[in-house]
Amino acid sequence: MKPGTLVSITLVLFWLSVGLVASGHRDLGLAAAAASSFVTLLILRREREFARRQKESLELALAASGRRNRELDRLRDLSSALLGGNDLATLNRQVAQAAAELLDAEGGAIMLMVEEGRFVRVVAGSGPLLAAVGALVPVDRSLVGHVIINDEAVLVDDMESDARNHPHEQLTGRLRSAAMVPMRSAGLVVGAVCAYNRKDGRPFTDHDRQLLQTLGDQVVLGLDRTSSLEELRRNERMLAAKNKELQRVTQLKSEFLANMSHELRTPLNAVIGFSDLLLTEGLGPLETQQREFLEAILRNGQHLLGLINSVLDLSKIEAGRMALSLTPCDVREAITGAVTDTTSLRAAKRQQCIVDVGESNSLDVVADATRIRQVLFNLLSNASKFTGDEGRITVSAVRTIAPMPTGSVLLGGDPSRLATRDVVWVSVSDSGIGIKPEDVARLFQEFSQVDSSSSRAAQGTGLGLALSKRFVEMHGGQIGVESIYGKGSTFWFILPVDGPPKERSER
Repeated sequence: MKPGTLVSITLVLFWLSVGLVASGHRDLGLAAAAASSFVTLLILRREREFARRQKESLELALAASGRRNRELDRLRDLSSALLGGNDLATLNRQVAQAAAELLDAEGGAIMLMVEEGRFVRVVAGSGPLLAAVGALVPVDRSLVGHVIINDEAVLVDDMESDARNHPHEQLTGRLRSAAMVPMRSAGLVVGAVCAYNRKDGRPFTDHDRQLLQTLGDQVVLGLDRTSSLEELRRNERMLAAKNKELQRVTQLKSEFLANMSHELRTPLNAVIGFSDLLLTEGLGPLETQQREFLEAILRNGQHLLGLINSVLDLSKIEAGRMALSLTPCDVREAITGAVTDTTSLRAAKRQQCIVDVGESNSLDVVADATRIRQVLFNLLSNASKFTGDEGRITVSAVRTIAPMPTGSVLLGGDPSRLATRDVVWVSVSDSGIGIKPEDVARLFQEFSQVDSSSSRAAQGTGLGLALSKRFVEMHGGQIGVESIYGKGSTFWFILPVDGPPKERSER
């Protein structure tokens, strides 16, 4: 009852009492009591009506608050799922289900643009939309296409009568109403989040649209993150598979090289042995041309055997089967032996070799003497090969101190950690053609040469420097080069006096 109505009734009763008094009515008290009772009854009814309305208002507020709390809880749960590292398909299904639950709808769907923007694919669905998962919807003749093209939300009360709707044969008659909002990534619309058929039969409201838009804005970040993580996982799996395959191929290559090297060395040893035997003339005198032919056979056989041995050494290193025979050795003796072994190379070109190792300091190191001599032989051979007639080659060695890695690269150590150690520094300098700065990085790579053309003057496989680098690093040392193009080069290597870091820690 409105307050104005109550006032009007009270005035009527008041004037009725006045009239009774004026007419000489003697039971005035009874009339006044009746009027008072009636007014009291009206007031009580008014208070009860007000209390009922207050209760209804409070119930509606509590219901709205509860609904809002459920919406926030659902969004919070979905946020946890977005950060939970689920796969993309699972996450899409969770989002579609969340869209339906938030809007109290029968079903939800996630749709993304594909085929260069010509179609939209239903990537996930719940309720009646499950039957449409995987279906393609044309962008230019569909409701969802309208949402994406125009970048605007759509609320539809009757989908069957909407001319923009693209019917699906398995969903005809099952979709009545819809709420659709665009999904944006980096400012571009990439799809839509949709909800269909409110369970209470009412149309979707603007609040539903806002809630669905909040869901879409929240979800796209999670989907982008999940897509990036899945792409990263795919790349990791591909890299792992490729690495495994490369390891298998490398192992097969190493085994092939080792086996072939062994098989080739056996007949070569026979060729070299019999050639050397014939040159001794133990089986009879040789004519000049016969001796020249035999010397050519012996020389080329020995060269080929050296190449095979280099390939075998490289395959052993790559397969992890190369072991150093570490003993105290004198670098002076290794230098003297390597200079003697390469005398014939320099003699043919009338080159001068100067050895500067001094006599005062000890050049003893813990190393594999054979491998150190092999490194020196490779450096001296290269120096002679790339130095012209009557050129000069200088071999130097000195004991000093230098910061060295505490772990060998080839033995799995950490090469970035350095410690000052006693070392022997050895260099081989020449007055040859030098090396261009852009070619230096290729020098120590297997089967790589600065001049790889078929017409190059210096022949070889490109293994000498690569093997030298491997041998030096196995000793815990370092190798490098300084060169001025057209003036000459200096190759150097440093060996720790007390041997490789790992071997030193074991003693």
